[in-house]
Amino acid sequence: MTPSVHLAFRFHVNFYHSYRGDTPDEAGFGKDIRVIRHILDVLDRLNGEGIPVQATWDLENAFSLGEIMPQHCPDLITRLQKRVRDGRDEIELMSYNSGLISAHTAVEFDAAIGRAWANAEGSGLCDLFDEARPVVRPQEMLTTPLHLKLYQRHGIEAISLFYSAVPFNSFSTFIDPLPLEQSYNPLTLTHTGIEETLTLIPARNHGDIIDHLSLRRWVTQLRHRREALASRADLLLLIDADADDEFWVGYEWPLVKRLSAAQGLEGLVRSVADLGDVVFTTPYAYLQTHPPLGTVTFGQDTADGSFDGLASWAEKASNHVLWAGIERGRILELQARRLAPDPTAPEIAKPLQAAFEARLRALSTTHFGLAAPVMNRQRLLTAAGLVDEAFSASATAFDRAAGLVVVRTDDHVQDELPAFRLVDYARGIDTEAVTYPPHSSRGLIRVPLNSVPDWQTTDTALLTTADGRHVSAAIRRSAQDQQPELWFVDALDANSAQDYTLALATDHSVRPKDPVRLTDGGRGLSNGTLSLALDARGHPAQLVLQGQTRVGRPFLRSAVRYGHRVREIAAWRLVEARVLGDGVAGVLVTEGHVPVTGTGRHRPPDDGNLIVRRELVLAAGLPYLYLTTHIRYPTTPPNRRESDLARRLGRPFDTRWREVMPCEIRPGLRGRPLRVWKHNHLDHVSSYDLRKGPHTSLNNQITHGWLAVSDLLNGWLVAQGGDATSCFAFCPLRLTKAGPGTELRLNPFGTYWGRQARALPDRRHGTGQAPGASDGG
Repeated sequence: MTPSVHLAFRFHVNFYHSYRGDTPDEAGFGKDIRVIRHILDVLDRLNGEGIPVQATWDLENAFSLGEIMPQHCPDLITRLQKRVRDGRDEIELMSYNSGLISAHTAVEFDAAIGRAWANAEGSGLCDLFDEARPVVRPQEMLTTPLHLKLYQRHGIEAISLFYSAVPFNSFSTFIDPLPLEQSYNPLTLTHTGIEETLTLIPARNHGDIIDHLSLRRWVTQLRHRREALASRADLLLLIDADADDEFWVGYEWPLVKRLSAAQGLEGLVRSVADLGDVVFTTPYAYLQTHPPLGTVTFGQDTADGSFDGLASWAEKASNHVLWAGIERGRILELQARRLAPDPTAPEIAKPLQAAFEARLRALSTTHFGLAAPVMNRQRLLTAAGLVDEAFSASATAFDRAAGLVVVRTDDHVQDELPAFRLVDYARGIDTEAVTYPPHSSRGLIRVPLNSVPDWQTTDTALLTTADGRHVSAAIRRSAQDQQPELWFVDALDANSAQDYTLALATDHSVRPKDPVRLTDGGRGLSNGTLSLALDARGHPAQLVLQGQTRVGRPFLRSAVRYGHRVREIAAWRLVEARVLGDGVAGVLVTEGHVPVTGTGRHRPPDDGNLIVRRELVLAAGLPYLYLTTHIRYPTTPPNRRESDLARRLGRPFDTRWREVMPCEIRPGLRGRPLRVWKHNHLDHVSSYDLRKGPHTSLNNQITHGWLAVSDLLNGWLVAQGGDATSCFAFCPLRLTKAGPGTELRLNPFGTYWGRQARALPDRRHGTGQAPGASDGG
């Protein structure tokens, strides 16, 4: 047979948007209804003329198929069902909740994918359609390596991701350019240490069509390039874009309206329908006769956000607030299950189930949104309500479970002295595919106190355990009138419980092993294992671990890029340097500020200053630096009040905010290779090597707890505490030029900006890089 170019069109259906609201007009999902009806009209008309074009649809279940479409456009479901029944179109899986699937726990993943097939509301693909294909097109191209294992258990045979030459991309910038026949054919996706594999179907988007100027020109180029190869394999050109994109309708552009790329789906199809070696197909149909032609692997967690990663979904301030609520609700559920004698008892199980249902809906990507720099107001309020609902239900279960636990101490002591219990718990719920093994731990424990006993007149305290062991402790009374805390270092075995009583610090007090002491004239701390010192301007400038200097220059930076300037705090004032509890911990507190905007009469009410307070802590015997950053960003006036985007988002915003670096870390890693290690919500650790050359932003690391970076000699592990905020990808990275080489920087709870990465495969004219050419959401 003569080799052919097989052409497939796939439409991504999600009526629940971050840019638009929940109304059946152009300000909401009315645009989806209009565009999808147009697509179906075009398909039916072309088929009626004998042009055998087919379509593939991946559909979100909970919001679209389950709620909006049955109420506002049931005709669309009926028409899709008929086309599938007639064998013209195929249906692929997305996820039940259009979720941040790579940041789901194992239980949440099973629910999101299992319910996409079938669910109690009847909105599953198998509930509505005669047949659904075992291919997943993940929402926003979100993946993490262990998905290779998890998807297989749900009957998924293949995954489809963007291999694009424009920024709306997935994995093309993470691997060497593929040969022509591989980049347009199924591949085998693998990952080191994971036995399971998936077939990977590369997809392109409408930005790639614009980059090639026209679909016909692109197909013709593919024919010519294939003829020059020894292997004359068939090629699959899969075009994927949101089903609500105006691209499918077409544009009335005066100068270019005659271009097929501007004439919508009908123009695209008609422009190639007369080419004899073009075969209209669907991805799964092509897969049945075309096995994978190569193998690829990459360790990055993928997403189609800015910089080919998670920036768009993770780095807005509102996302941090939402995720902190989701994560705390998860923790309360795990703790409730640990504390309750019977977690299946109705008084515990019922609120936990309610929390799970609300959390699953809150995990929709739409609540975190590609919309930038802010979210649609209506959507953000909805998300906050779901997060609050999930948290409150988990808290109810926790309160009921905790009420069944009694602190067992001596009765007389309990009447007079404060007592509490620490309980270790598993950090996840096991499934058939994923287990969360328990781990013992040793660290600095900080317990909030409602009040400090009158007899506790110093910061030195003593704890006694139920078995009579003494633990040196300290009372931390904050100068900022915050809640006092009890600080101590102790170890807990996995799944153990330990009772403590706060006792009088008498002669039987014990000094901590390797106590912390002040050094460098009160400008440094050391615990014998780790030493920290400030320079003359208050910057942490030296970190020594076990006698080896790991960094010998300022390694923390607080700054913002507002407008065209970077405002960085140049000098810090040391406001506190002290050792607590006879060496239990040492604290250095520094403060700094820098004007960001406003002078004289135009200065805003908060003086326009970026104000930062750092608390650096070493604890006895522990090789960790504990860092808390309190930051106040100045209020700036919005410069977008009446724009179309501001009206769609329902709120004004200030586009002059470009980057924030609340506490950028410069670990001094310059060797090769530079490797990123990451721990995800499936308790799986994976890694990837940073490719050559400086990049603007790298956020391809789902981080449940921590990430680490290393070179051939040294490494840094950065963990998020979650006391104030947390995020599923909390630490963007940047490779920047430094002399003859590059330097790695880490930006916890910040965001970088700049030029998008440039992918090489099939890139032609660069027109697809133009703003708006490949927008999504």
